[in-house]
Amino acid sequence: MIPATPAMAPAVPGFTVVTGGSPASDALTLALAAAWVLLPGALVLAAAGVRRVPVLLGAAPATSIGVSTVVATLTGLSGTRFTWWGVLAATAVLALLVAAVRGRGREPFETGRTPRGPAIAAGVLVLAAGATACELFRRGLGALATPTQEHDALTHTLVAARVLRAGDAAPWRGQALDVVTGVPAQYYPNGLHQWAALVAGTGDVSVVSGLNATSVLVLALVQPLGLLALAARTLPRAWLPAGGVAAVASALAYQPLQAMHHDSGALPNAAAIAFAPGVVALLLPPPSTPARAVGGLVPALALACAGAVTVHPSAALTVGGGVLGWFVLDAVVGRRSPWRGTWFAGLAGAGALVAALVGTALARAAATGGGSSSRFVRDVDPQSLPDALHRVLTLPLQGGIDPAATREQWWLAVPVLLGVLLAGRRAGAAALTWLVWTAIAVAYLVDLRGPGLDLVWDSAWNSYYRVVAHGSPWAWLLAGVAVVRLADLLTGPLPARVAPRGAPLLAGALGLALLAGAGSDVLPTEVRALRERYADPAYQRVDADDAAAARFLAEHVRPGQRVLNSGNDGSTYAYVLEGVPVLATTAVPTAPLPDLRTLLKRFRDLPTDPEVQDLVRRHDVAWVVVDADAPGLPLRPADAAFFGVPGYSVPPGLVDLDAVAGLRRVFTSGTVGVWQVTGP
Repeated sequence: MIPATPAMAPAVPGFTVVTGGSPASDALTLALAAAWVLLPGALVLAAAGVRRVPVLLGAAPATSIGVSTVVATLTGLSGTRFTWWGVLAATAVLALLVAAVRGRGREPFETGRTPRGPAIAAGVLVLAAGATACELFRRGLGALATPTQEHDALTHTLVAARVLRAGDAAPWRGQALDVVTGVPAQYYPNGLHQWAALVAGTGDVSVVSGLNATSVLVLALVQPLGLLALAARTLPRAWLPAGGVAAVASALAYQPLQAMHHDSGALPNAAAIAFAPGVVALLLPPPSTPARAVGGLVPALALACAGAVTVHPSAALTVGGGVLGWFVLDAVVGRRSPWRGTWFAGLAGAGALVAALVGTALARAAATGGGSSSRFVRDVDPQSLPDALHRVLTLPLQGGIDPAATREQWWLAVPVLLGVLLAGRRAGAAALTWLVWTAIAVAYLVDLRGPGLDLVWDSAWNSYYRVVAHGSPWAWLLAGVAVVRLADLLTGPLPARVAPRGAPLLAGALGLALLAGAGSDVLPTEVRALRERYADPAYQRVDADDAAAARFLAEHVRPGQRVLNSGNDGSTYAYVLEGVPVLATTAVPTAPLPDLRTLLKRFRDLPTDPEVQDLVRRHDVAWVVVDADAPGLPLRPADAAFFGVPGYSVPPGLVDLDAVAGLRRVFTSGTVGVWQVTGP
């Protein structure tokens, strides 16, 4: 038995946010995260013959995740650890393999150069979009070490922490319900978490900092570069600034990335939307492709696709729908056959490799029921056709900060619609692809059903916000098309020698004007949305008291001992921050954990209940940690029936532990207490 320690802080209303680090250390962490998500993929793509910089950079993030997925799969099958040096070794091996498949002296799969003016304008706009996103997160987070209070963050941080601590990154067991034994475990899309673990493992920072760094760069780096690549592949070279304007629009748009984070913590799904444009760009053929150049590209295509679906399986629909739609609609606009035999053969080969790499994991995900619309209630009630069209076309903020969907984003809606009108044949495929996704979103709102549509609803967890997100990259691209076309029209009367140089300059200026004008209106709202989850949270799940309890337990828990906790409070961060062997890793323990469910229901009966006593001995439960001020949690009917309450903030079995014989309170910090099991 250890002596009790005095309370470290009075139990007063309010709490202290966990944070740390400095602006300089955060900048280094972001730079390291950028290197991990760009360099492995860029090396493999360069070895495959990708030479056009926008496509190389835009597809590199998904390809980098694909490289780490190869390592995660191999180490998962062999029982070895997933490590950063393993990813570096795999990068070198895969780059050499791709280069060997491509062969010496083969020409790049795309030739030609982008004029300097459009390239400079596009680059400036992408940098401005990235800087805006970084500033947005700086104001909302304060520091990368600040954890979010969202419910799903429990899962994200634990998944990333286990990749780092246990070295197990196999996607088919990405979520270990017991972080110590790894059993039971279930599929979880962990591409983003692999990236976060690499950052934390090489940057000497916490998993929280690593995961937040990836969240920042998904919006500030991955998405802008992907949109630039999409513009480079689908639009004329002189229209490349459209990709920069699209990057600006995506940085300002609340839907879908920010809304998914704010309302549901759906980080992997949101990230998949950001990764998708770069993968689509890689999968679309350039105007002229030497047949001999396609073979070497097949492994790189497979890695990019595997990386995207490892981030989240919904990427298969975003990418597949975008590629298929563009192929068909580009043929319609161009009045030519969509068949491109050599390229389709390459895509088929890449698809076979993707199936071999991640097919088993995706099959397990599908077997669990995923987001089946029969399991999840619609988040938007069915609407009339006029109301549905108004909602889809005016792009309201929606979600938790605009539940009535009355704050239309006209700054974005008008350029998108103008882009459709001005697209012409040169951007007609992009406009039609957006129109198809828009029609699908309208179909959801008016509650149309059918085999194909049900697949979309199921993949989106029956959520309108996730359905409409698939078309977001094309909407942003059309906003860019509108700006570029306006610049062309305004500079058209100028002398022939001046107009080609003035158009990209004007397009860049218009893009920056959009950033300044719309930013002054929407960014304060987005900062507030971020602060509600991080720097100034609307409710408390993890705070400095939880961190103090984690440090105490890390000093006193002996090997083999376990800590009973509630997954609904900040105690899960004891494992994330300090490696403490907690038992509960989800807000409500699931059916595969019957022992834990029993303990959280009846642990208070420890002195008199033989079954509870046996479970405590079997699992060597020596410590208990509870936060009395956890957020309220409504229970599903089956869980409510089991626990005997409609909801709880603290599980029934962990209430009022000071009155339970065989327990001794040994630590207190604010509303968080730690008890040592001394009996029965």
